[in-house]
Amino acid sequence: MTGNVYRKRLAQVRAMMKSKKLDALIVPSSDPHLGEYVPDHWRVIRWLTGFTGSAGTVVITGSFAGLWTDSRYFIQAEDQLSGSGYELVRLKIPHTPEHIDWLREKCRKGWKVGVDGRLISVVQMRLLTSAMAESGARVNLRVDLITPLWNERPPLPDGEAFELDVKYAGISRREKLEKVRQIMVAMKVDFQFLTAVDDIMWLLNIRGNDVKYCPLLLSYALVGPGQVILFADDEKIPSPLKASLDRDGEV
Repeated sequence: MTGNVYRKRLAQVRAMMKSKKLDALIVPSSDPHLGEYVPDHWRVIRWLTGFTGSAGTVVITGSFAGLWTDSRYFIQAEDQLSGSGYELVRLKIPHTPEHIDWLREKCRKGWKVGVDGRLISVVQMRLLTSAMAESGARVNLRVDLITPLWNERPPLPDGEAFELDVKYAGISRREKLEKVRQIMVAMKVDFQFLTAVDDIMWLLNIRGNDVKYCPLLLSYALVGPGQVILFADDEKIPSPLKASLDRDGEV
């Protein structure tokens, strides 16, 4: 695609920002599981800017649009952002949210900063709200301006999950859960909520087809003293796997 396509999308986002009375918008590259490698449905930055790297953060204001990324992608980003309306901002330290420092300096009292709170960690949320408060700005964590604009957005993946045989996993899920619960008891924790998909795959000895080149099932899990609740698309769990999970106490 030519840069004109991305310039048009940038203009559309700015128009929506104006209608929502937002002075700045943050677009992370993660998904609700905060993964670096995500389904195409969540490759928002690629759609918005043309940058295809796996890690980055976009910040848009009325007069500036920039992509923060690390040294793995400097050459690639400079090439892919050419003519798009976005500037490359080189991260000095990988995985450090320097865009927050930039916003702290640029924001003015009364500014409203929007971000989709599903796509940032609690730590980043606290850093952001604290930094914006120093500038007199407010943060709206319920902002999704992309979905209304991305008409041909890829659907969420629908591939089936499958069980990883213990001969490959090394340890059965019951053994793993027993060890996790022992640590929970020692820490006086009644429940543990898991959001990292690779952790869930390891713990439950299951795999999926939701991310290219990564055998993951998009899911969450709640580990309790006598039960594990797996939160996932029911249609992606075939009957034999459901039966196996039920036998070991997961739903």
